[in-house]
Amino acid sequence: MSTALAQIDILGPIKQAFGILFTYWWIYLPVILLLSALTAWRLYVVGKFKAGIKWILLEIKPPLDVEKSPKLAESIFAGIHGTYLKTSPKKNFFKGEIPVWFSFEIVGTGGNIKFYVRCWEVMRNLIEAEIFGQYHDCEIKVVDDYMMDMPQFFDPKGEYGMFGAELIFNQPNVYPIKTYPYFEERTSKGFSKIIDPLSPLAETMSTLQPGEHIWLQFLVKPTGNDWVKESQAVINKLIGKEAVPVETKGEKVVSGIFKLTEGALREGLNLLEPEPLVPVKEEKKKEEFTLMRLTPGQKIVLEMVENKASKLGFKVGIRFIYLARNEIYNRSRISGVIGTFKQLYANDLNSFKPNPKTATFSRGFLRYVFPGDRGFFASAIEADRKEKIYRRYLLREIPKQVVILNTEELATLWHIPGQEVKAPTLERVESKKGEPPAGLPR
Repeated sequence: MSTALAQIDILGPIKQAFGILFTYWWIYLPVILLLSALTAWRLYVVGKFKAGIKWILLEIKPPLDVEKSPKLAESIFAGIHGTYLKTSPKKNFFKGEIPVWFSFEIVGTGGNIKFYVRCWEVMRNLIEAEIFGQYHDCEIKVVDDYMMDMPQFFDPKGEYGMFGAELIFNQPNVYPIKTYPYFEERTSKGFSKIIDPLSPLAETMSTLQPGEHIWLQFLVKPTGNDWVKESQAVINKLIGKEAVPVETKGEKVVSGIFKLTEGALREGLNLLEPEPLVPVKEEKKKEEFTLMRLTPGQKIVLEMVENKASKLGFKVGIRFIYLARNEIYNRSRISGVIGTFKQLYANDLNSFKPNPKTATFSRGFLRYVFPGDRGFFASAIEADRKEKIYRRYLLREIPKQVVILNTEELATLWHIPGQEVKAPTLERVESKKGEPPAGLPR
């Protein structure tokens, strides 16, 4: 008898909950169906808009005598930031319009090194004008996508081995990485280049054997100044200034109602009771902020955070893949690519790391139980990640987790290498193109 009562006591609340759900289905079910329909509609119109975009791939062949710093590429990124335009919710909902984005790529295949820009066809003139404006003697031509020569789907059990990852920041976006000015020194005659930040990557790519590939992809989308507010919060913290919380529109309305109510209650109480005497306290004067109060490291961080916030920003997804035939697969190539990003690390600033959710390496579940430090489903997780990141690279999909880079940081990561990059397999324009002399008969 007691067992039956215990079962009744346990099942009673569950039956009651289901009873409420079935009774009041007419309240929540229409809302769920409406939200599902709206989500499905938006996925449809955005997918249709993306399918209608015509992409082209531009190959940029560097000139023979690039002697200037990566600052030239900074001007290129500043120019394409002009495509930034907030998409109206109306156009996004009914037409599926989304902001424009670009893919700047560095590709090493069998020792050859090439630079590409993938863009919407309507943006071709803009890209060519910006690049020719800074690198007058380079060559730009439309080429077939190099990915079309590769399998369209990666087979983890096939003839290729692969490692891939998307890179993210170690710290919040407001902290910058070490940029190209760190690789230059000032002399009496101006700036003297020490080393190009892309030199380690170029050297790694130049040693690739036939059948080895390193693909590096920077998916760039111009963004507004919302991220600058976070920079101001960090600056306030460094200088000891109290941060002012930023309220949303809804929070402002609610706080306004509470303030009005609180004020009315206080006025009513003040009419009923005399105001008590409160001893006047002398306010302590706050010490004024001076740079002398900061340590040398804090001064550098403050200067760098302010410098990053002063320039145009982009949402950037960084993805790289090392692909090679199984018989020549070489893990040291991965270290060479990661090392290129590690050199941009500086104390108290930002640095890159592989996103653990996308990196094609997994120890599986309950790995501590196994002597080999690889747990359940490790191989299955790796295979799934490899297939996904390969397909996303092929389609140039923007990662879910992006970083904020300004023009200076982007120019450090992608620019036309100068003469100091001695990689023998980096193709350059052999001769300069000049204008025909005036008056030449046609």
